[in-house]
Amino acid sequence: MSIKHSILASSFLPLKIRNNVFNILKSKPKGRLRVLIYHDIAKENEELFFRQLSFLKQSWNFINTSTFSDMISGQQPIESDSLLLTFDDGFISCRNVAETVLKRLDIKALFFIVSDFVNQTGDDWRPFVANKINPHMQPENVPDYCRNMSLDDLNYLLEQGHTIGGHTANHARLSQLSGSELEKEIIDSADNLEKLLSINVNHFAYTFGNLASFSPEALAVARRRFKYIYTGFRGNNSVRPCSWAICRDSIKPEDSNYLTGAFLEGGADRLYSKDCDVFRAWGNDIV
Repeated sequence: MSIKHSILASSFLPLKIRNNVFNILKSKPKGRLRVLIYHDIAKENEELFFRQLSFLKQSWNFINTSTFSDMISGQQPIESDSLLLTFDDGFISCRNVAETVLKRLDIKALFFIVSDFVNQTGDDWRPFVANKINPHMQPENVPDYCRNMSLDDLNYLLEQGHTIGGHTANHARLSQLSGSELEKEIIDSADNLEKLLSINVNHFAYTFGNLASFSPEALAVARRRFKYIYTGFRGNNSVRPCSWAICRDSIKPEDSNYLTGAFLEGGADRLYSKDCDVFRAWGNDIV
């Protein structure tokens, strides 16, 4: 664990006590609404993942995508501390943990899928991951648990009550695209998932998650197609609920309970507040 994360982890209990006191002092206590992001999860980390979610269930209520949508849209009050679990990209490890972990804990999740990744056959998925999803990796070093989920895997997730969302066609960095390229990555990719799976795709997470990887033009295109748009900015979505600027906390199974708890208590939120404000300003300028 880095020094920065060690310091943050040590702040978990003070943050938790402070937040509980503030909430008690409010005339109308309000629950929190946060979203977790995971990506690939190695087989040897599945038990860590189980323990991490079990720890979070002691203080947080895991909700499904439908309930989250109602809460972020203001159709349902946020009365308790609620968590939505999401996974990005579409790795086979997501199907695995859906069976070995989520089923045991009765948690439903939202899986954001890179549509062209689903179509990879043979060993084509390795260079796809290395060249598009994780450009810092060489194809020969991509682990087996990062293989793409097939249509059968996605249908399994749907049968188990999980939700499928859009995550572009090729995991493109959308700030580098314009015009028809944005249409293909954002709109066409989701339309293709709908046809392949016979579902409605109403949720979208843009790739890489930071402000530099998105743009006002990309947000305008995404808002034409989706009501629910997810970022990579940490934050509590009950403070300023906005269905097209949803904050998410990136977590790893290896993160300690105290570090995970500190993130969810808002220990790093201020680091993302300026970017979140810029993102919202983009959206507010869209006519």
